[in-house]
Amino acid sequence: MRTVFLLLLLALSTPVGADAAAQIRQLEKTLARIQQESQSTYQQFLMIQELRRNEIDAPLPITIPPSPASKSIPIPKHEELIQEKQEKADRIKKYTDDLDRLKARYTELENERKEIFDQINSLENKAEE
Repeated sequence: MRTVFLLLLLALSTPVGADAAAQIRQLEKTLARIQQESQSTYQQFLMIQELRRNEIDAPLPITIPPSPASKSIPIPKHEELIQEKQEKADRIKKYTDDLDRLKARYTELENERKEIFDQINSLENKAEE
């Protein structure tokens, strides 16, 4: 009787175990996709961060002083200087907005990754029981 009960329990637990294994495989595939997207997002963040840093550090083209060998010094028009400054500020703002967006997406992906990892651990623990 005890052997029949163990065989019945084993037969009933096998589909559950197989189902858990299938769920774990699916979650692992999803986890791999999320990790790839997370890595891609982080790389984009680093690239844009560097572009922003370069833009902040770069002098305006109009304000570059001429070489000492020049005899005449071109005086930039005030409107051109204002326009250059505004364009630079706009580029910096765009980079900053992109960085904020990428940081938020990266945080979302990391939260999803953590949730999936917790689900996998939970399923593995249930399968062991």
